[in-house]
Amino acid sequence: MDIIPKSKIGPMTRYNDAHAYLVMDCIHNRGSTSRKDLVEVLGIGEGSVRTLINVMKSWEVVETSQTGIRFTKFGEYVYKNIPIMLVDAYSDKYAVGEYQQGMLVRGVADKVTNGMAQRDIGVRNGSEGASVFIMKDGKIILPKVVDIDEDDPAFAGQIRSTGIENGDVFLLVGSNDPSTSRVAAISIALEML
Repeated sequence: MDIIPKSKIGPMTRYNDAHAYLVMDCIHNRGSTSRKDLVEVLGIGEGSVRTLINVMKSWEVVETSQTGIRFTKFGEYVYKNIPIMLVDAYSDKYAVGEYQQGMLVRGVADKVTNGMAQRDIGVRNGSEGASVFIMKDGKIILPKVVDIDEDDPAFAGQIRSTGIENGDVFLLVGSNDPSTSRVAAISIALEML
């Protein structure tokens, strides 16, 4: 799924679709946000954040005022209809890196074969790696390898607490930077849509 039209991305752009989604997620969680906060959350410079916000304003997804950046009604609608969700998760057994990000992706389990394609997308986006779990027939599975419900019930419980359903995918992405973990997880999810 592409959020930013390719014509908007030139050689000097420091943001991508994952950053646009992360702006929307930040607004959703906070009600409004500032450019300063977005610099920290996105892990990109203030100029890139300013440009990204201007692009999102031109789509009429966000609006700005002295009190911050917030959704338009259309922006809230767009965000709520992207079938992905960032979730807190951690496991040193399934991901490498000090910072890990969980991601729930609705209805795309049929797009996962062994999880390597998704891991590769994560690595291309700066992560140390990614593990992919699917829910099939009520069981959480590390594709074609492990029944997580049997082998690691505690972690299966973490995944189940996200609201995962049959046909959904859960990603666990790790890196040594929190912004990188988030952006890589979102990049994998958007690529699966």
